[in-house]
Amino acid sequence: MKYLCGWLQVSRSGYYDWLKRGESKRSREDRELSQKVVTIHGESRGTYGSPRIYQALKKEGVRVSEKRIERLMRDLGIQGRVMSVTRRQPGLKRFKAAGENLRLDVPEVTGLNQQWVADVTYLKLNGVCLYLAVVMDVYSRRIEHPPL
Repeated sequence: MKYLCGWLQVSRSGYYDWLKRGESKRSREDRELSQKVVTIHGESRGTYGSPRIYQALKKEGVRVSEKRIERLMRDLGIQGRVMSVTRRQPGLKRFKAAGENLRLDVPEVTGLNQQWVADVTYLKLNGVCLYLAVVMDVYSRRIEHPPL
């Protein structure tokens, strides 16, 4: 003990005093907060990260910083589940492959209704895929709509 205290440059009385000391207020708060963090993380089935846990604690009236939540989660070894935004779509590269430009060898357009171009795309609206087809006059650059 004498050698260790000398190496750490602390007195033996200071070491024994430190042993008798109780848990600090900050450590006690961290322990209680860690339990709440683990509970909220578990209730979310492991999906909540520090920002959502921070918001949940804020709703409960717990005043704590988001960085403290991050530190506690890091110390506990827990993290939110990262959801992938994009998903694999087979054949998408072939669909988006650049085709040849058919307008390169065509003479300049001089009036209306001489050359038309079109494009098709899909939009996802409320979980439903809708296709949008657009037809445009090259001269006026006006989008035409089908007759009603």
